[in-house]
Amino acid sequence: MGRVAYNNPRFFDFVYDDFLCAAVDSHVAQSGVLFHSLTKENVLELFEITGVLSELKKRGYDSLQLDLSGSDDTYQRLTLTWQNEILVHVRLSIQEYRIRLNDYFFKEKYLVVNWLQTRHPKQATRDSSRLYPGQDVPGLGIFPEMSDLIGFLIISLRLNGAVIRPEYFHDAVLFSRKFQFLEPESKALYLSLKNTFPKHSIRAISTLIQNGKVLDAKRGVIEWKPIEMIFFLEKTLNFFVFNRKFQKKVSKLITTYKLSLAEGAEQELGLDHS
Repeated sequence: MGRVAYNNPRFFDFVYDDFLCAAVDSHVAQSGVLFHSLTKENVLELFEITGVLSELKKRGYDSLQLDLSGSDDTYQRLTLTWQNEILVHVRLSIQEYRIRLNDYFFKEKYLVVNWLQTRHPKQATRDSSRLYPGQDVPGLGIFPEMSDLIGFLIISLRLNGAVIRPEYFHDAVLFSRKFQFLEPESKALYLSLKNTFPKHSIRAISTLIQNGKVLDAKRGVIEWKPIEMIFFLEKTLNFFVFNRKFQKKVSKLITTYKLSLAEGAEQELGLDHS
């Protein structure tokens, strides 16, 4: 991808803009590092045009090092580090998914984000109660830029969309802004958790789940397992894949949940209702 002044575009706002079509048409596959297509310079440019690098500089990080590792479509690792501290860590693969479209199935290749983490070591705190599950230091708060990075990787790699597997409930909340739950069972659980505990913060709900404090009358302790959420480059697919039949199944599954908290859970974990 040639260097152009994109002015930090919001990828998800104009997927079909002219310059994106030009980017795809002008892209020439080459022997590189990331999925045999993108060199380290290509990837670093994507970090730049999506605003990730400028946001990191605002937070006091410069002299960054980009590392890419992995040799095939099943595993690629991408990290941005500063003084031996990982700031951005992404694990990627490319997989073919079989998607149901009404009564038919079609197969396409998607970029799979198996792990995505951002770290803000300069904001390290001893108060672990303010951290989200899975964090050792606060995150960088650059979701818009990172989601745009995923979008431009889709375009650059000539794929049809992306699948992400949120490791925690709070990650799913973030990605639900752009991605759809691939299975109705996952969406039903997600909505049940959000609707049952409206007075609790997302961090509190995620912490309660992680500590085994969320119970269901029939299922017992609720565990959050990495689920799959999908983004279609062709946006119109959303209306066909996540149709009325899909939504009806989600609604029916929601009625099977009767969630509650283990007695004394909030006091034990030091959570409030904010």
